[in-house]
Amino acid sequence: MILEYDCHHTEWIEHLFLGVIAIMPWPKEHKRNTRDRIVEAAAAAFRKNGPDKVGVSEIMQGAGLTHGGFYAHFASKEDLLVEALRYASEEANEMLETEAPPKGESSAPRLLDAALTYLSPFHLEHAERGCPIATLGPELIRSSQKVRRSFATEITRRLQKLYELASGGVEKRRQQGAGALACMVGGLIVARGLKNPERREFLEACQAFLREALSSGSAER
Repeated sequence: MILEYDCHHTEWIEHLFLGVIAIMPWPKEHKRNTRDRIVEAAAAAFRKNGPDKVGVSEIMQGAGLTHGGFYAHFASKEDLLVEALRYASEEANEMLETEAPPKGESSAPRLLDAALTYLSPFHLEHAERGCPIATLGPELIRSSQKVRRSFATEITRRLQKLYELASGGVEKRRQQGAGALACMVGGLIVARGLKNPERREFLEACQAFLREALSSGSAER
């Protein structure tokens, strides 16, 4: 018989064989995999319903684990929120990945492509798999200092990503990146507050604005 349980910050397996009980720790790789499952489940649940409406039990159930195992991996729900925010941000950054243009060609389409992907119907309808800045931003800025600090770090990383995708000199890249992020995040938040077909129409209007703004910005370079 094999029994799994969590004991404070250590996971154990209890083996019962011929009346002899031997206790031994799980391999470190197993614990890392379990932690990753919790973070992934939390990232989806927080983005879908908001941190205040999601409990530890619901997160652990989503990860296919028991409530008692939570504190073997995280000291608090706040610590999990920080990790989930980092995971969700990395997932969103992957969505913005675009191929570098051939040498000598403008990189302006890279920023535009990333922005249009962000403002896609799929992203609009699937908050649980999308950008945490748009989904959780209004809630996180009212959270603890630790969470706000982590949130600010992720916003800075996102801006840096967009700067790299923009074209022109340093100041032009900053303007394009800042303007694109404002339209991307703001556009998604407003669109999600509308009903169909207005939400889709608003999203398309944001896309059209970015096409014109980023194309003209490239031409002025």
